Amino acid sequence: MKKGMTILLCVLLSVTATIAILFFGGMLENPNQISKNEPKTRQLAENKFDKLPDELQALLIATAIDERSIPPINGVTVYYNEDGDYTLINVHSGAGVGHPIYLLTKKENVITPIKSVVYQGVDGYEKAEIKTNPISKNELYVQYIADKDLYDTALEKTEQNLDLTLADFNEKYASTYSDNTIDTTKLSEEQVKKWVNAIMQNRFENHVLKEFPYTISISLDENRYVKAQINAVNPEDAGDSVGYFKINDKGQLVEPVLGADYDEVIATEYMQVENF
Repeated sequence: MKKGMTILLCVLLSVTATIAILFFGGMLENPNQISKNEPKTRQLAENKFDKLPDELQALLIATAIDERSIPPINGVTVYYNEDGDYTLINVHSGAGVGHPIYLLTKKENVITPIKSVVYQGVDGYEKAEIKTNPISKNELYVQYIADKDLYDTALEKTEQNLDLTLADFNEKYASTYSDNTIDTTKLSEEQVKKWVNAIMQNRFENHVLKEFPYTISISLDENRYVKAQINAVNPEDAGDSVGYFKINDKGQLVEPVLGADYDEVIATEYMQVENF
């Protein structure tokens, strides 16, 4: 009897040892077994970021490239737009210069800053510094959850701006190389409008332009100079016409002098806003 019990005990111990060896051996052969849930957790967070509203995604991205957008936001608005695979962000106070426009792309699990351009008044547009390190969607989502109420409140100062487009950004960025290589006697209507818009934005604060919106119509005057007529969207604001600019035969942008019969040269190079 004792001998039979001993044999049974040995068999049980042998089976137990075999199971233990197979279990731990399997874990050693697959070292990722222990942490197999970690990628799922990370992926879940990334998916949650993609499901956040566009304006919230833009706000979170902005905090990684411009510290002025970190809540609580004071004195600036975070403007954004999506154009294809690209995200454009501009943190602006509504006045002055020196507010960069950032170009980024969102792919898979990260957002990658590409380049930035900034308007510097009479010097036109210049390339701006930008941190090009990839930004983790997971980290941004965790950042949001940690201060959810603060970010939700900051959405009041986050706004989509459809004027932020890839084409417009590329044109501004291209001008940083050398605006004077552009022949201003052969500008397209769109280029003329952008030049005039840059001058209007330099002269008036954003809230003024929003309160008194305008359009620009392009034509040729009696001397066949390009004429950019500024028209108020609401005629009661300033009659049917606010004023106009012209481009003379030298490619200079000119403006009529009030009370005189001649034009004053405003700018001599493309996208220059004042000829100081």
